[in-house]
Amino acid sequence: MTMVTAIIGFTLLGASACGTSEAPELDSPGSSSTSAPTSTPTVSVDPSTDAAINLRGDWEDTKAEWVVHFHEDGTYVEDYQGLEDFRVGKYSVEGSTVSLIGDDGNTDKGTIKGDTLVFKLGTLTRL
Repeated sequence: MTMVTAIIGFTLLGASACGTSEAPELDSPGSSSTSAPTSTPTVSVDPSTDAAINLRGDWEDTKAEWVVHFHEDGTYVEDYQGLEDFRVGKYSVEGSTVSLIGDDGNTDKGTIKGDTLVFKLGTLTRL
């Protein structure tokens, strides 16, 4: 019996070491899921705040050849160096910080300074 127990233990250990991307089927309500994240950002974006409303429209940095189009539904589209729809995602505003939460999993944070948006890539001004 000890030999059978050992074989089953090693088999289970080997199977668990392989790992899968599937969530366990026995998740109970309220338990945390181990499934892979979806491509949609899970950040709460409220496009109806005054700060978000003030960003709506098109912003550009001619030197960096970068344009960001902020839409009223809380999404944005970036054009970069002649490539339209280069990057898309959602945006949020907290205080003087604007976050571009890309569908690519990256988030770029910038600072609202007067009539400009200052990011590492460049400074955007309204078109």
